[in-house]
Amino acid sequence: MNIRNFCACLLLLGSTGAWAASPSAALGLLVDSADAQAAHDGLSVLGATPGSVADQIGLRPGDVIVDVNGVALANLGADANGRALAAATLNATIAGLPASTPLRLRVLRGGATLALNAPPRANAASSSSTVASGNAAIDPPTAGGCGRISTFDVAPRSQHLYRARILLLDGSTPGPSGTPSFRVTAGTHKLLVAEDIPTREMGVGPIASLRSRRDTSKTLTVTVKANVTALLAARLNTEKAADFADGGYWDPVVWREIPENCR
Repeated sequence: MNIRNFCACLLLLGSTGAWAASPSAALGLLVDSADAQAAHDGLSVLGATPGSVADQIGLRPGDVIVDVNGVALANLGADANGRALAAATLNATIAGLPASTPLRLRVLRGGATLALNAPPRANAASSSSTVASGNAAIDPPTAGGCGRISTFDVAPRSQHLYRARILLLDGSTPGPSGTPSFRVTAGTHKLLVAEDIPTREMGVGPIASLRSRRDTSKTLTVTVKANVTALLAARLNTEKAADFADGGYWDPVVWREIPENCR
C-alpha cells in the first residue's frame, strides 16, 4: 500500500509522558484519514513513535479510535476535500481540552473495547494546539498561502461555547452545504454567522418565542493565518441571556487556532 494515498493526522505527543507544547516536539501517532470510508468505524492507527505518549498508553497499529473524551469519531463522513472529518474532529477536540483534563480514548482492538488515558498536558498554556495534520511537520506560516475556517462543534461547553453556522463568507454562501470547514486564502475575511445555542441554555417559553421571530445573525471579521485552521463558535453571554433586542445574548468568536497544513 502506498503511504502517499493516506491523509494522515500526526499527534504532537512527546516522549516524556507529558503532552508536547510546540510543533517541534516528537510525533507520537499516525492515523489513516484518507477518506470517509477509511474512518467509517473510527480512526485506524497506522503507527506510534517508540517512547512517545501514544506508545506509552498502549496504542498499536490496527487499533481503531472510536471516540476522544466522549466525542465520537465514527461515521462522520468527509470534508469538501474528501478527507475524513474524524481526523479534524480529533484535532479540534484535543486542541480544545483544558490543560488539566486527561486525554481519554476509546479504542477497538480485536473486537474488544479498551479505554486508554494520557495525563494532562504539562505546559499547554504555551501552545495553541497539540495536533497537526499532514504527512510531514507543519509548514511555517508564510506570506500568502491558505488556511481554513471551521465550525466543528467541539468547543468546551464550560466556556459557554456552542455551535455556530456561517451564512455568508465574504458576501457569498459557502459551500458545499453542510460542510463544517472551509478553505480560504490567508488574510482577512468577513463572515455572517448564526448561532445554534440550545434554547434550554437560555430558557423556554417567551424566550424561545422571541428568539424565533428575530434575525440574530452577526458579522465577524476573521484574520486567517497561513496553514492555520480558525475554529468558530457561538458564545452565550449568560448575563444577557434574555437580551434579544440587539442580539446581546451571544457573540461569534474564534475560540481556538490550530496549526494545520492547507493543501
